[in-house]
Amino acid sequence: MTTGRQAVSPRSTVTLKGVPESVSMARSRVRELLGEGHPASDDVILLVSEVVTNSVLHSGSGEGGEVAMTVAVGSAAVLVEVCDAGSGASMPHVRNDPEAEGGRGMFLVDLLADNWGIQDDVPEGARTLWFEVVF
Repeated sequence: MTTGRQAVSPRSTVTLKGVPESVSMARSRVRELLGEGHPASDDVILLVSEVVTNSVLHSGSGEGGEVAMTVAVGSAAVLVEVCDAGSGASMPHVRNDPEAEGGRGMFLVDLLADNWGIQDDVPEGARTLWFEVVF
């Protein structure tokens, strides 16, 4: 995990319901924003899928709440921020357990993103996970 993120603009934000079906909506939104043949498309879409899934399954947003996804496409990088209701004391973390049936989302973020980080936000325990893919 690194601590800096590039300033990239313009930004596009979408608010998603905290339900599993929102993951495919998030992927579609990113695919639409990046356009056909974008060099970072495959990595960004995979990571969006993992991060939004984590928000829906492991945060308070999955209990009838919302997840906000912001995507900024620059000339050399794509920055994605996913804000959810947080999950109390549990922080997203990298887990590399080859025997596990799940839990590899943050491992993929750590592997494929050039930079990523977590910011606890106010109000009421919100949390933003961001990642950047440079191309």
